[in-house]
Amino acid sequence: MKAEVSAIIIIVLVFAASSSISAPAYIPRFGDFAILIHDVGPGYFEQLKEITALIDAYSLQNVTYLFVIPNHGGGMPLEDYPAFVAFLGRLKAEGYHVELHGYTHIGDEFDCNSTAAEEKLELGLRALKLLNVTPEYFIAPRYSLSEDALAVLLSRNITVIGEDFVYFPNGTVEPVCNREYTWYLPSPFLDYQLVSARASYAHTRGTFFLSIHPGAVNNDAGMEFLREFLGFLKAHEKRNP
Repeated sequence: MKAEVSAIIIIVLVFAASSSISAPAYIPRFGDFAILIHDVGPGYFEQLKEITALIDAYSLQNVTYLFVIPNHGGGMPLEDYPAFVAFLGRLKAEGYHVELHGYTHIGDEFDCNSTAAEEKLELGLRALKLLNVTPEYFIAPRYSLSEDALAVLLSRNITVIGEDFVYFPNGTVEPVCNREYTWYLPSPFLDYQLVSARASYAHTRGTFFLSIHPGAVNNDAGMEFLREFLGFLKAHEKRNP
């Protein structure tokens, strides 16, 4: 009886969540879905290995975007971690996309004026040259971004992915469904999050973004969610024409 009540509660909550989903755009360059891995840096080397091994198992490398922090906390510059840089190079060769996630990720660092944004962007671009990468996409730490900083990024032909919208260099803005289900996920909420994620994907006729943070996802419930949901995504590829 208790299990039946729990299942009913989950269904009601999921219906309420799904009914509030807006109509995100279908963005051909991302397709039906994309996996966004935030906070990619040497401090999460082992966690990133665990996450990418699971993504590899489902052959989803080509839809996975690695958002790199070039100097996490101001004390972990990529050039000081050649093994990590080599690992990112291997992922890139396998089809992963290497992109930019701020510079130090300290505070709301891109909620700033144009001059500061230019300086930090240049430092980030210089760091990614270690991987022979010119990023196409940017996520601001904590999604915090001033209008000045946004203008700087767009002027450099970089597409900015926000929490609810994608901002393109040509001036267009598209709504997106960007969800994160694995932020230090407690085991009792695993089933609810799985049902919720599947329902959200089913109701999304546009592009569905799954956001992941290394460390936050690397527990039993988080990795089980990822394992099951990636299998679900793989089975529902090419949903849109």
